[in-house]
Amino acid sequence: MQLRTKKVHGKKYYYLDLSYRILSKLKTFSKYIGAKKPSKRELNRIEEEFKVETIIKLAGKEYTNDLISQDDLIKALLFKEAFNKKFASLSKVQKRKYEVDSTILFTLTTLTTEDVDVSLDDVVNAFEKDRQLSMREQISKNMLKAVESIKEKHKLNKQYLLELHKTIMSSFEDKTPGQTRSRQVYLHRQDPKNPLGIEIGYRPPQHGKIDTLLDDFVEWYNSTKLNPVEKAAIAHYKIYKIHPFLDGNKRICRLIFNKTLLDEGFPLLNISLKKEPYFQTLIDSVEKDTPKKLAEFTLKEFLRQTKAFLKQ
Repeated sequence: MQLRTKKVHGKKYYYLDLSYRILSKLKTFSKYIGAKKPSKRELNRIEEEFKVETIIKLAGKEYTNDLISQDDLIKALLFKEAFNKKFASLSKVQKRKYEVDSTILFTLTTLTTEDVDVSLDDVVNAFEKDRQLSMREQISKNMLKAVESIKEKHKLNKQYLLELHKTIMSSFEDKTPGQTRSRQVYLHRQDPKNPLGIEIGYRPPQHGKIDTLLDDFVEWYNSTKLNPVEKAAIAHYKIYKIHPFLDGNKRICRLIFNKTLLDEGFPLLNISLKKEPYFQTLIDSVEKDTPKKLAEFTLKEFLRQTKAFLKQ
């Protein structure tokens, strides 16, 4: 923030400038304040109001923010704008290539993050054909179908969550695809000294509470005015804490995470691309009841991956 003066016919006029760097370019928003220099308290109030106005200008709607700052939200919206501007400048062939490549990479990453035994060739083959699929290709095909589903702006409700789970787990009948779990589950972190891992300091709720918790989640999801970065992160956080299914919970988390972003015009974000930091942040957030960690990680990864696209 900078308070700037401008002289007109020897008289001072005051302006408030908000500046944000988008790669090598500086984006500045200016607001005329008046001929009287504001007090520090007045300036803080004006700055707060101006940031809200800037967010509305960039997003076309008003968002709230709890876990990231208004400046970080404005920066995220500016990077989204820059991404969409560059994407719009691509040829049809280039756009198609980006969409295919990003979908395939996300599918591969979100499966291998869970140590699902699939390769890049498996995912590519699953993308290109519909028949005579191997088991690894079928698993990949299921996830590809789910990714296409979240791009279609379906209304999120409990039935959609169940259908999404049925899609990704259709090859595993023992995991009760499309059904919530009927027993207690425990969460573990990997440990090289223990093949079974170590139980983390958070235990999901009893299975009898899942329906009510999912209803509460859906109500929150469809009513919150949180900005997309925070909403995506907290949706991931909330579903992970409920852990509604026997298996595939983190995959559902990452799908709903990206549905949230895609519905608001953000690109697909490969949130688990850096596997170890992602897992550590998720576990820390849940164990310490600090979803802010996951929101900050989401912002960091969005900016990092978007910068990489803009520099291409």
